[in-house]
Amino acid sequence: MYGWTGRIAVFAVLLLGCSSYIPSQKLPETNAPDQSTAQTAPSDVELKKQDIEKNWTLTRGAKEFGFELGFAPTQPTFFSGHKEYDTDGRKFMLGSLRFGRVIGTKKGITYQYLFEIIPVSFAIDNEVLKRDGKDGRTDTYGFGIQPAGFRFIFRAHKRLKPYVQTGAGFIFTNKPIPVPESLTYNFIGDFGGGVMYSFTRKRTVSFGYRYFHISNMNIGKINPGYNANIFYLGYSLFSK
Repeated sequence: MYGWTGRIAVFAVLLLGCSSYIPSQKLPETNAPDQSTAQTAPSDVELKKQDIEKNWTLTRGAKEFGFELGFAPTQPTFFSGHKEYDTDGRKFMLGSLRFGRVIGTKKGITYQYLFEIIPVSFAIDNEVLKRDGKDGRTDTYGFGIQPAGFRFIFRAHKRLKPYVQTGAGFIFTNKPIPVPESLTYNFIGDFGGGVMYSFTRKRTVSFGYRYFHISNMNIGKINPGYNANIFYLGYSLFSK
């Protein structure tokens, strides 16, 4: 009826109309890398470094058992002033067992409680009263306990850790110290510091200094007081 020209025109219109109902398909978009994540994500080297530093950290509740050997080649007088006895030739040495527990860490400082037993101590060339009634010099043996001790450790996550510490307790000696008129029972206290190096996660070695003081706190007739510059070497086992 319309001829070939009309039929072609009608078919073209229908084809165009059908094509308008076919939904267009979007090509999948490739996800671009998150620049913020890529910049902040730690590298393998940094993760390994963090893991190593974590091994040296003294965690809360960690227990310590260690021993210490110390020697005082000199006796200081700068804190106590005039002495009632001669300090020349006097030396002091000790061996101690230490039990500790890490209290926790705050603002980069680790706090630790210490309990120390001193089974061996010697006051070398201590002034004593001889049988003939004259003063003389001899070595005096002592046993002590320090139940009140505290240590403050800096850079606790590092392998090499500086620290300061203090303690107080009492000591028994087989002869009065530091003079015959004193007592065989005295109080002790010390303060000082040092460095601790971790060989492994549980084994450390430390080197430090203690200003060691002995006195009877005026419970005797006289209270001369005895001080010692103790340099010590220690070894400890920690339970993480």
